[in-house]
Amino acid sequence: MENIIAALHLLLRVEVFAVMAGGLVIGLLLGALPGLGSMIGMGILLPLTFGLEPVLAMILLVAVFKGSMLGGAFTGILINVPGTPSAAATAIDGYPLNLKGQSKRALQGAIYGSALGDLLSDIILIVGSISLAIIALKIGPSEIFWVVMFALILTAVFSGVSFWKGILSMSVGLLLGCIGLDPMTHVHRLAIVPSLHFLSELDVVAVMLGIFAFSEIFLRMEEAWKKEKGTSQEAPRSILGPSMTFSDIKDSLKAFFIGTGVGTIFGMIPGLGSIAGSFTSYELTKNAYNGKCKSGKFGEGALPGVVASESANSAVSGANLLPVLVLGIPGSPTAALLLACLMMQGFNVGPRMFVEEAPMLYALFMAFIIANFFNIGLANLLIKPITKMLKASPKIVFPAAMMLCFAGVYSLNNRLIDLCVMVAIGVLAYLMRKSDIPIAPMAIAFVLAIKVEQCFRQTLAIGDYKLLVASPVSKGCILLIILGVVGGLIQRRKSRALEETGGELKNA
Repeated sequence: MENIIAALHLLLRVEVFAVMAGGLVIGLLLGALPGLGSMIGMGILLPLTFGLEPVLAMILLVAVFKGSMLGGAFTGILINVPGTPSAAATAIDGYPLNLKGQSKRALQGAIYGSALGDLLSDIILIVGSISLAIIALKIGPSEIFWVVMFALILTAVFSGVSFWKGILSMSVGLLLGCIGLDPMTHVHRLAIVPSLHFLSELDVVAVMLGIFAFSEIFLRMEEAWKKEKGTSQEAPRSILGPSMTFSDIKDSLKAFFIGTGVGTIFGMIPGLGSIAGSFTSYELTKNAYNGKCKSGKFGEGALPGVVASESANSAVSGANLLPVLVLGIPGSPTAALLLACLMMQGFNVGPRMFVEEAPMLYALFMAFIIANFFNIGLANLLIKPITKMLKASPKIVFPAAMMLCFAGVYSLNNRLIDLCVMVAIGVLAYLMRKSDIPIAPMAIAFVLAIKVEQCFRQTLAIGDYKLLVASPVSKGCILLIILGVVGGLIQRRKSRALEETGGELKNA
């Protein structure tokens, strides 16, 4: 009870709600601009969180994430250009509804499906994290080592087209995490450039901004410069059609629960995330409705299709935080940024936080719930401004975002080497993405590199190599790793076979 009262004292302040509302607005706007989204927004804001209280810093980043997940649906519905990749499934039925003059129904379905799906996911996060933390407090370094390895391998397996490219990306991330001082002997490692001798480790903000923000900016600027002038589509100036009715809500309930369930499960499993969750939910919902509903056929303007994809898309965000807060293991790029924020604030992220920082965590949980209701109100208010904002030129937006990245990173430590690291990592990530090598495994591996090494070396310090596989948890994780790798390889082989069959049919 004392922890809950202390959490209310942390939460019930004007600045908390101001930061929450500001983060949601930023997220909605960034999500609506194709090519930006939560990663660039969270990356740019990450340096600014260094001077904030931990509660305010986390609420700001989570609010940006929540807002951007919903904002991406706006452009998908209105101009058939999803603001975020995970909103692509929303556009399948959202844009046809817009063409029928029912954009208002589609947007309302996206807003309420997204916010309420996120709300249920947050409730599962609260209940699940407290239960899981009690178990996690009883495991030692050898078990943590295998749990982290399971997360890393699973992320590598499911993040890209090729298993080996995922493993390569993960290996690069682990290698980057080893640069700097050895955590136990304090000997410099991998100081291939003289300037790196002055660093104890690569700055997490510089690396994260390089991997996500800079690589994305490079790609989008390249695309913008290739396009001819005058080819952009006119953004709509009005929201048409009737509002959602009780009949629409009743017709979409099944889709909502399918989407929320799929999104929550996919959010908890490292390497899957919102894109896979939204498309899987859409296909399951389409099958559950036998391809049609009261509002029409799926793919031609079915409101349940919009609700299913958006509820799954946003349900990922709450469940995504479960492994981060309980085990300190991020399962997605956004979760890695949130973990980086907690690390910047000096927290030893893991089950001990539920004992040592209980008031702050309870305040965060309550803020997550409240943010969903804020999201509904702000999204309805911002529909018209967002439609006008869609005309902003990417040739202005992306260079401005790049300047903000430079300013943010330099303001942390006032070191030019951090800027060089950010640009170098950004170029590396850009080249990896051009080569179809996923960058998420690299980011997650970089954040977890020290934890993997410390747990491995602590286990060896306690005993010998046999201790690594002595406990049931360790054996279970090893079995799950083997099953995950085998399952991933089988799935990829089936996907390739289907693609080849499709190609043969086209040629015929």
